[in-house]
Amino acid sequence: MTLQKELEIQTTPSIDKRLSLTPYVHETIERFIAEKETLFQLTNAIGSPLNILFPELIGQNVDRFRQTFKELNIMGKVFFAHKCNQSDSLVRRLSVEEANLDVSSINELKHAFGAGFDASRIECTGPKNPEFLALAIQQGVTIAVDSLAELSIILELRGQLKVKKATRVLLRLSGFEATHSKFLNKGSRFGVPIKDAGTAFDIIETNRKSLDLLGFSFHLDTVSVLERAVAIENCFELFDEAIARDLEPRVLNIGGGYKVNYLKDENEWNAYVSALKEAVLGTRGSMTWHNNGFGMSPDKGKLKGNFNSYSYFDTQTGGDFLNELLNQKFPNLGDATAASILRDNMIELWIEPGRSLLEQCGITVARVNSIRKSSRGENIVCLNMKRQDISFLDQEIFVDPIIVSRSERDGGQKLEANILNRGNTASANAEPDNGNVGVYFAGNLCLESDLVYRHMTYLQKMPEPGDLVVFPNSAGYFMDFSASTSIMQPVAQKVAVMEREGRFTWMLDGQYVPFWDLL
Repeated sequence: MTLQKELEIQTTPSIDKRLSLTPYVHETIERFIAEKETLFQLTNAIGSPLNILFPELIGQNVDRFRQTFKELNIMGKVFFAHKCNQSDSLVRRLSVEEANLDVSSINELKHAFGAGFDASRIECTGPKNPEFLALAIQQGVTIAVDSLAELSIILELRGQLKVKKATRVLLRLSGFEATHSKFLNKGSRFGVPIKDAGTAFDIIETNRKSLDLLGFSFHLDTVSVLERAVAIENCFELFDEAIARDLEPRVLNIGGGYKVNYLKDENEWNAYVSALKEAVLGTRGSMTWHNNGFGMSPDKGKLKGNFNSYSYFDTQTGGDFLNELLNQKFPNLGDATAASILRDNMIELWIEPGRSLLEQCGITVARVNSIRKSSRGENIVCLNMKRQDISFLDQEIFVDPIIVSRSERDGGQKLEANILNRGNTASANAEPDNGNVGVYFAGNLCLESDLVYRHMTYLQKMPEPGDLVVFPNSAGYFMDFSASTSIMQPVAQKVAVMEREGRFTWMLDGQYVPFWDLL
């Protein structure tokens, strides 16, 4: 056997499954991609990468949560977590929906005012500097107090600003405990530890004319129903203590983290995850760049660690997940459900969804620059974008993009869109016309680490330079949370797309207003 032939055998994965991750795409966005000409015109005129937003879809997501409030007969408010997208059009659209805004910086607060929100519809959360707190205090915005120190700073600022009206505050809590179930307190750098709630009550009692305690809040970095239920139960117990001190709490804010489903087919998700595990164990060829195990590793023929990924297929999302959570029973409270306690005690529920409010509200588009082979023979599709343009911190996105090909017809005047990643088989080194090609999408930074996806994507055929790659459902956290101008490569610009009577129109994101059709 020749050395060349031996190398080919070593680097060619063994493929025996269909390994698509077909995205779920809103019908409006499917029509927009299929129309294709506007897509190519926008990228030609504005550049690649490009973030395309559909602000008029966001109201449907708000309504799903409000429908859950109605079904459970509870009072509730939806606060959009602004940090997950910097768009003008989305926030301006929310200003005319039955929605509120959760801001985490002074610039987000200014953006909220400029987008049409007044102080009664805004809540300030997260770490806050004095400038942020001062503007919130002056404008009468509700503040979710993150620490005892922050509570003291609010009182000091009020004195210097000579504010007369009481500042509305929520106590953000952490360090929850449970004795009736197995519960691991992970710890948090945010919030007032629940064991220090009494000290916070003392400060608020002493400053009744300056501070109006609306209630309690928390935000957990988990989708676990059990952990959230424990936090809710702990907060309910504090309502009684606050009322005994003659305070009047009337709000419970349970934060965000309402799951989103990104994929059409659960079987595809399970098959891909199983194949990844097999690849880590070495029972099939590698499916990741440099054998990245995403938290998993082989250990004496067994799999060690956990698959470090968001669950991209999920049936219990958004309002359904909220419904499940609010129907949890609390052993320490007579087995009453969260919904019944909220309802019976006239407590208003606040929630802070981010990505779930932006579900299907945006796509990210990149142009194919070139096609090449790696030093190990892997197919590389080089895009005019970088990983940071589509990644949330360093998390991997397990959703196949949509390839829109530019085919020449009628003398090169017509554009043809082909959705190439539906129901694909896989082979990393297959010829493009065999319908089973495995590729890695690479970015435009001069860094080995700039892989847009670090896992292999399987396409029906190889894209060509000039084709467009569409990453669906990217509005929530993905499109600009981590974006930067590394090596002076620009971040993606944004446009807002609207559909009227079967035709699409667009404007720059910063020019969108809810009454745009009157302009």
